[in-house]
Amino acid sequence: MLWFAIFLPNLPLQVFQRGTPEAQPLAVVERRRCVGANPAAQRLGVHAGLGEAAAAAMAGTLVTRVRDPALEEAALRELACWAGRYSPVVSLDAPACVLIEVGAGLRLFGGAQALAAAIRAGCRELGFAARLAGAPTPLAARWLARAGTDAIIMEAAGLEQALDPLPLDVLECPPQVLEMLLSIGMLTLGECRRLPRRGLARRGAGGVIEDIDRALGALPDPRPGFVAPSTYAARLELGVHEAQAEALAFALARLLAGFSAWLEARQAGVERFRVRLMHEGREATLLTVTLGSASRDCARCTRLAREHLARIGLAAPVCALALEAGEIVPLAARSRELFAQEREPSEDIPEILERLRARLGEDAVWTPQCVADHRPERAWRRALPGRAPVAAAGCAPARPLWLLIHPERLAGRDDRPDAPLRLLRGPERIESGWWENGDAGIRRDYFIAAGGAGELLWVYRDLEAPGAWVLHGIFA
Repeated sequence: MLWFAIFLPNLPLQVFQRGTPEAQPLAVVERRRCVGANPAAQRLGVHAGLGEAAAAAMAGTLVTRVRDPALEEAALRELACWAGRYSPVVSLDAPACVLIEVGAGLRLFGGAQALAAAIRAGCRELGFAARLAGAPTPLAARWLARAGTDAIIMEAAGLEQALDPLPLDVLECPPQVLEMLLSIGMLTLGECRRLPRRGLARRGAGGVIEDIDRALGALPDPRPGFVAPSTYAARLELGVHEAQAEALAFALARLLAGFSAWLEARQAGVERFRVRLMHEGREATLLTVTLGSASRDCARCTRLAREHLARIGLAAPVCALALEAGEIVPLAARSRELFAQEREPSEDIPEILERLRARLGEDAVWTPQCVADHRPERAWRRALPGRAPVAAAGCAPARPLWLLIHPERLAGRDDRPDAPLRLLRGPERIESGWWENGDAGIRRDYFIAAGGAGELLWVYRDLEAPGAWVLHGIFA
C-alpha cells in the first residue's frame, strides 16, 4: 500500500485566503488574538499570537476575520471530494489532513512522482497551500507531510530512516506529554523510539509508543473511508469583500475545480449549476449558469461563469460564494487518441452558443423545436440551443423556413390571388383548433406559389373569410 497525505498548514487562514489575492494584508483572529497572518500582513509585523488591537494598530490596512472551525471542516471535506478523482480510498484526518491510498493507481497516473506533482498542482488550483508526502502507512505519511518534507517512501523498510529525524511536534500528542519528552532531552522521533518502552509508559507516554508502532507498520492503523455526498454544494468565504467581476471569477474558479473533480469521480456532467453571491445584510444574488450540453470541464464552466459575472449587477460587495450543482447526467470518459487528431469544428458549437447566451441573455439565443400541432403558428416553440430536435412524425408536407410574424393580406380575384402569383401546388387543407375558446381555430387552404421574381411563397385562402388570400411564409 502507498498512502499520500495532503496536509494543510495554517488552515484557519487558508479558508479565507484561497479566494482572495495575497496582496491584501489578512489575519485570522480567535479570542482577540491572531492565529494566522498571510505574507502581506507578516511584512507589516503581524504574526500569530499578536493581539487583535496591536495588529490593527501596526497595519492600518489589515483585514481580520474570526476563525470559523465549521469552514475548516467544510474545506477539508471539499478537498476529500476532490481527491476522489485519484482514488476511491480517501480518509479525513482532522483537523488539517486528507489521506489517499494511491497504490493501486500508480501506473494509471504515471508513477508516484507524477501523481504527487498532479496532486500538488490540483491543490494550487483549489487555492490550498498544501504539503504532500507518501509512505506505506497513513500515519507515517501524515507525519512526513506535517514536517514539510516532500518524501515518498515506497517500501516499509525505509520508514525508520525517514521518520527518525522528524521533530517531536509531528506527534500532536498532549502538551504535557510533549513537555515531558523535551524535558528529558528528546528532540526527534528516533531518539524517542530508542528509549526504554516501559519507562516511557510509566511517564504517561504510552500513546506515543503506540503511535510510532502504527507509523512503522508494527500495529494496524485502520482508517474510516470518506463517503462523498450524492449532491454537491460548496462555499468559499472571501477574506476581502469583492464587487469586481474578475475577482469573483477568480474565487469561483476555486470552487469549480473541486466541483469538476467530484463530477469526474462519478463519470457525470452537469447542464446547469447555480452560484449564490452572498452579501452582508442583504439577500443573496442568484446566478444560474446553463451549459449548451452536459460537461464537467472546469475551464469551460469558468469561462461561462465569467461571462455571467461580467453582466450581472451587484447591489453590494460579495462576502462569500456558494456553488450548488444542478441535476447531474451520466457522461462517459473520453478515450485518449493513439494519434493526435484535429478537433472537429462542430465540437465548439455548444460552447459558442452557451457563451452567446451568457453575454446576450437567456432569451436572446434559441432554436426552433417542433410541436405536435397542425396550425403553423403553433407547430413550433423556442428551445434551448444544443438540445436534440424533436423529429416530426411521418412524412410531413413541405413547409417554408421563414414564417411571417404578421401575415400579409393579398389582393384576390375570382377566388384566386392576383398576378404576379402563380399557384404551383395545393391546396393543403388545415382545419384545427376549433375546440379551443376564442379565435384559435383555423380553416385554411394552403398553396405553394411562385412570385414575379421566381421566389417560392406559402399562401393560404381563409375559408372563414371568402376571397381572402394571405401570404404566410417564404421558401426561397
